[in-house]
Amino acid sequence: MIVVIADDFTGAAELAGIGLRYHLKVELGAQVNKDTKADLFVVATDTRSMSEAAAVQEMEKHTRELMALRPEMIFKKTDSVLRGHVLAEMRAQLSLTGFEKAVLVSANPALGRTIKDGRYYLQGKPVHESSFSHDPDFAITSSVITEMLRCNGYPVSVKKPAEALPATGIIVGEATQTADLQAWAERVDNKTLIAGAAGFFTAMLDKLLAGRKMNAANDEPIERLPLSLFVCGTTFANTRNAIKNIKAAGGPVSYMPEETIKSVHTGTYSYVKWANEVVALVKKHEKAIVAIHEDSTRNIAFGPGLLKEKMAGLVHEVLQRCMVQELIVEGGATAWALITQSGLTHFYPVEEMAPGVVRMQTNDAGLYITVKPGSYQWPEGLWSF
Repeated sequence: MIVVIADDFTGAAELAGIGLRYHLKVELGAQVNKDTKADLFVVATDTRSMSEAAAVQEMEKHTRELMALRPEMIFKKTDSVLRGHVLAEMRAQLSLTGFEKAVLVSANPALGRTIKDGRYYLQGKPVHESSFSHDPDFAITSSVITEMLRCNGYPVSVKKPAEALPATGIIVGEATQTADLQAWAERVDNKTLIAGAAGFFTAMLDKLLAGRKMNAANDEPIERLPLSLFVCGTTFANTRNAIKNIKAAGGPVSYMPEETIKSVHTGTYSYVKWANEVVALVKKHEKAIVAIHEDSTRNIAFGPGLLKEKMAGLVHEVLQRCMVQELIVEGGATAWALITQSGLTHFYPVEEMAPGVVRMQTNDAGLYITVKPGSYQWPEGLWSF
């Protein structure tokens, strides 16, 4: 068995989708299932949205439970641009597993995310010059790896694929091309904690499952999904602009009302009016988009976490009032808030629509959820309105 522990829900789904390419039986859970029969079991956490102390505690709990499954490989999924409590969580896992060193390869050259000479680049530019500099929880202000990881004196080695490696500690692997990921996969052994992004996980599966036939992500046109609710919880401009264009063309878009944004209440009654509006759109168009307009949140004192909880509360109310069959969610923290409020705990991937875009059956009969990280692209046709 292969096990993965991810620091957000969309990252967990991304690696679960990769497992489908190798014809693995895949299960994703919000908790570790000690009775799982899966070839690849992925546990999703929300540690990226927690305090560092809480994140470490959660990571320790799940790591112990995953080790009890006696897996062939444990992989720690991190954010590709190192947001979250990456270093603190890895240090805790090193202590628990007894491994003396860890190799972290978060670069993903296929997506233009590379690490060279100790710095992180996105499409050839320093990552702190990208939209990640505006991340509401972990704004990236430097492209220097040790600063992105907030090492604060803790020794972290940044190495090229062919360089000699220290015997202990945390090593960040540089990578500028896909071949570098494969080189790193060949360098790690079963006494090394393995961590990183989707590209490195794929390289590790190539090594572990050598000879297993792999399918590419689906490149067929996406069929229109019935009774769908699109939920946008990210700050990335591409999606926000697409939603504005759909709204301007008369499409079924409903923005979070100003009174809901400003309300200190999160009870059912605070969503009734908005939920009724969204249900009406779904019934009329068989689909609807819910989002937060950036103009509505200017000069708002509370943090983004509360808005995600409110978005999740709205979705929960819509699910109670309307037979939505498909949830399409952008943003890991939003997805986590949504599944938590709606009582969704088990997920069974059925299709990788595109890299990072994974459709899963839920433990709620008749309800599917498709998720992706905010910075990834939706496949052509899924957002046809």
